[in-house]
Amino acid sequence: KNLAIANINAGQYEVSEGYLDLANDIWDKKLSKRKNFHTAGFEMLYGDIRYYQEDYKEAEKYYSRAAKRYESFFNDHHPEYLKATSKLSRSEFMREDHRNAQKTIEEVLHKYQDFIVEYFPSLSEREKAKYWGTIKGDYEFYNNVLITQKKLDEEIVSSMYNNALLTKSLLLSSSIKMKERIMNSGDQQLINLYLEWSENKDKLTSTLAMSDEEMKESGLNVGDLTFALNSLEKELVQKSSVFANTFDSRITIWQDVRNAILPDEVAVEVVRFRHFDQVFTDQVYYAILTLSGELDTPPRLQLLENGREMETKYLNIYRNSMKYKWDDPASYEVYWEPLQNEFSGASTIYLSPDGVYNQINLESIRIPGADDRYVIDKENIILVNNTKDLFFRKLKEDRVRESKIAALFGNPQFYLDTRPGIKIDESGGERATDDVISQLPGTEQEIKEINDILRDNGWLAQDHMFAEATEANIKAIDNPRVFHIATHGFFKVESGTEGSGDKIAREIVHNPLMRSGLLLKGAGDILNTTDYNFNINDGILTAYEAMNLNLDQTELVVLSACETGLGAVEAGEGVFGLQRAFLVAGARAVVMSLFKVSDDATQKLMVQFYKNWLSTGKARESFVSAKKEIRQEYGDPIYWAPFVMIGLN
Repeated sequence: KNLAIANINAGQYEVSEGYLDLANDIWDKKLSKRKNFHTAGFEMLYGDIRYYQEDYKEAEKYYSRAAKRYESFFNDHHPEYLKATSKLSRSEFMREDHRNAQKTIEEVLHKYQDFIVEYFPSLSEREKAKYWGTIKGDYEFYNNVLITQKKLDEEIVSSMYNNALLTKSLLLSSSIKMKERIMNSGDQQLINLYLEWSENKDKLTSTLAMSDEEMKESGLNVGDLTFALNSLEKELVQKSSVFANTFDSRITIWQDVRNAILPDEVAVEVVRFRHFDQVFTDQVYYAILTLSGELDTPPRLQLLENGREMETKYLNIYRNSMKYKWDDPASYEVYWEPLQNEFSGASTIYLSPDGVYNQINLESIRIPGADDRYVIDKENIILVNNTKDLFFRKLKEDRVRESKIAALFGNPQFYLDTRPGIKIDESGGERATDDVISQLPGTEQEIKEINDILRDNGWLAQDHMFAEATEANIKAIDNPRVFHIATHGFFKVESGTEGSGDKIAREIVHNPLMRSGLLLKGAGDILNTTDYNFNINDGILTAYEAMNLNLDQTELVVLSACETGLGAVEAGEGVFGLQRAFLVAGARAVVMSLFKVSDDATQKLMVQFYKNWLSTGKARESFVSAKKEIRQEYGDPIYWAPFVMIGLN
């Protein structure tokens, strides 16, 4: 069978059929034809051969037989039944039988929905990610089926919006829900179990940093720790489900979101999906789904078909215009105008980004024909992970205590044991490098001024600078209302070569949450000795570690550092990086930067933000007004545009 699959992938269809015939014959003799449930899998593979040979009518026969066999041996919710049915839909689509293709794939998605509601919460994070990876392509395919309809009516657009509400940020919201349930359960035994799980996650990161000899001496094993973590997490999610609120398992639909916003407000779901033509191609679409708060108004759809150019050519134009202060003639027309046409005159726009919209700040786009006016001057945009958050906001009580405690970190001492500009290899040899982490005296001034402002307003502000700006001190914080850190941030793009001969190293390199982080005391020493293993010593707080911080009662996390909003962008799941980590840790809202920022301008922006916030009590409005004030002083958007805030507060 495996030889057959290998030959299908190589396009050797006649050879693969011979192997399939032989494999099926072996099973028939072993089990008898009547009891041979493996036949269903062979039928599906025969269907694949016909599908890739573009004989779609014949492929449908095999896929239909495979689905019926899986249903008779198991049931019509079995994963293999759904896989066969999904493939049947794709064959119908390629025959341009769009009506049946839609009906068939809708059966599949309806059963996915049942699974997501009933069983998905009891899976571990790793299992959830794996399951979502196997089904998300069907949601992309469904969007392709829908947009081929001659008339994109209310029912079709509503289906797209409802699917976005169900699946967008699915993994993120699931992680947040589990932690909320546990910490609010009042069950100390369950809370202790969660703390044990968090400690074991820290132990895993430490173990990944060890050499083989060190692991052998300590008796630790990465595989054993990973298995134990997965088992412990499954126990946690199952026990925490006892404390689920009634709305946790409720399917949110677009009417719920519409009823959660005011008549002059708008909710926008941006949905990225690839073009399907037998297989997914590199052509990308963006569906802009807009929902007005006006009663009896269904969602509207605008389809952008130039997604590939939006993610390459035009993104480069946007970034270069910021970096080199060039004129940007394209971004308004490409990124903003298609959205703006759908909600002209709205008082507030709740925007759930996807794809490239996670990599740009819409507020920083210049309005053509207007002297030094930007989108920020015209629109009030609030970024959310999923617009269903607006519905949940109405149902939940405010979980943030009105405390006046702030934890402030800035200007860490980066080098302790090594010299800036000198890399050390595994044998202890030294070589010169241009990779030098500069100290940030401006951030020290930033922390001092913010501390003074907070204390003048009756806050208890604990600052940690230079030798006190340590990873250990950050991990010790306990639910401050504000956590502010001013340092260097980073996201290391996966090259595919580092640690290629080392299984443990590969696990680190391939996990985006271990490739993004914040530099603290001793970070320079770590970067002088490794290119990827940032847990060999304390000094770099990775996003993976940040997820375990105690921030359940934290209203605001401010990442006053370069590129803290970067990470691995996953369609439908947002950015896997620091932003995600702090939201999972419990923060209601996160301020972050999308690219490099001016030290001086950042200091003034942050100080002005806190002054505004403490006088008004409205964080987001204060943040926007601070950016406008900085723009008046500095002019160019590079001084304020990098920073965005995501979350409701």
